[in-house]
Amino acid sequence: MQNLRLFSDVARCHSISLAAEMHGITQSAASQRINQLEKRLGVTLLDRTVRPLELTEAGKVFLAGVGDVLQRYDRLERAVMARADSPSGVVRVSAIYSSGIDLLRQVSEEFEQQRPQINVQIAYEKPDAVYQSVIEGRADLGLLSYPDRFKKVGVIALRDEEMAVVCPPNHALAGRESVEAQELSGQEMVSFDTDLPVGRGVAQYLKQHGATPITAHSFDNLDTLKSAVAATDRFAILPKRTVRHEVEVGSLSVVSLTPTLVRPMGLITPRPHKQHAALPLATAVFVDFLLQHAGQDEPRVSLSSSESSSPASTLAGAAASAPLVGAKR
Repeated sequence: MQNLRLFSDVARCHSISLAAEMHGITQSAASQRINQLEKRLGVTLLDRTVRPLELTEAGKVFLAGVGDVLQRYDRLERAVMARADSPSGVVRVSAIYSSGIDLLRQVSEEFEQQRPQINVQIAYEKPDAVYQSVIEGRADLGLLSYPDRFKKVGVIALRDEEMAVVCPPNHALAGRESVEAQELSGQEMVSFDTDLPVGRGVAQYLKQHGATPITAHSFDNLDTLKSAVAATDRFAILPKRTVRHEVEVGSLSVVSLTPTLVRPMGLITPRPHKQHAALPLATAVFVDFLLQHAGQDEPRVSLSSSESSSPASTLAGAAASAPLVGAKR
């Protein structure tokens, strides 16, 4: 199982040396393990003639299967651990506000009703701070978007959230069922800051589809964005789930985007340097509960840029080959 995890990390990082560091082994030892895998399978998994490393076609097929095997094993491990008598303790969660406030508050309340001996503590932070909190041991679990851009952590795919055009009810786009990305050209918008993964994802999506809206302002806070849209004649591209209340009360309108844009959400967990180890029991039980109750806006797409067979294609983002967004018609 450890060799499969190593291969998965090599594919994710496009680097044997970085994956070796994550696993607490030498680059030579990591290369030897990958060579053993290739010898056993009778195929070449990595194209070592290019930098950064890329997967061969056989490697891509193998990675897709490896991801499924690891997910199933981790799920089985959590299920077995959850059968222990009355796990207790504190689960410290660091989450980005735009997803945590929508998901964690309700789920954690339901979880604590069923597991009163486990206390879930939630802190809302910016993406980089979520990552640092998990890496430095201040949080047992992180919840954020585009989790695969962060290295040296374990990643658990959670759900893909549909992004949509959000505008005031009197906007020219309000009332439409959908809008083509190119139709947004020339219209004023407010957006997430591009130093946030979701901001870069939206910018990349618009660029790829030839859309050139006018960015009037950018913010790093979801509530500020929603307030700016409600108070002006501008639009924003936001996670559809996060404006359900405003749509219900009539303060905002939502229009679907074509091609579809999704924001991948995931959990990040500490990863010991020397070898993979099980999550603490209380954390494992909460993760399993969260996966069961997270919901799903769109069919889940691959979080790895090397897996291109998913129903939604993953676009390369502004940061070093990190997958930023899924788009589909």
